[in-house]
Amino acid sequence: MPEKLYFSKLYLQMENGAGMITNLRHFDLARRVTGYAVSAILASLIYFVWLTVSTTFGGVGTTHPGLIFGFGFALFFLFVGGFAPALLLMIVPWAIAVWAHLKTRWDGRIYFPGVGALLVFTLGCTTASISPKPFWIEDQTFLEGAVIAAQRQGVCLLLSGIAFGACYWWIERQIRAML
Repeated sequence: MPEKLYFSKLYLQMENGAGMITNLRHFDLARRVTGYAVSAILASLIYFVWLTVSTTFGGVGTTHPGLIFGFGFALFFLFVGGFAPALLLMIVPWAIAVWAHLKTRWDGRIYFPGVGALLVFTLGCTTASISPKPFWIEDQTFLEGAVIAAQRQGVCLLLSGIAFGACYWWIERQIRAML
């Protein structure tokens, strides 16, 4: 009987138990970082397309700027307008949300899009409020800036957050299915 235990996988895991746990943690971290990065790219793409379309074709009765201007405007505001900083600030709250999901085991199809929408909307409005403003925009308080950001970009931020969370959940599910 000890010979069978010696050649089994269980014995190898018992011999190198700490190494196995470390390797699994590294793989788990890499999987989560990949899911976050791909989800952030998708959310940024949705934000970018939304701003491009609304800049290029928005406004009733006004002259429409060209598509090149819309691309430039959207790219500029993607980084300066608060969305990219919001995704950077969201790393720690998202890690806490993933940890909470592991503890609560709520349905990921609802949990991740909901938490993603909440975090992207909240942090997006916050970073848009504290981002630098051009000189011709009058001074505003933090709360006024957050309300203006919610009015102008609220739907876009919510949809980007839902897409972020849904993409993260889908990637997590696909990677777990491959294991």
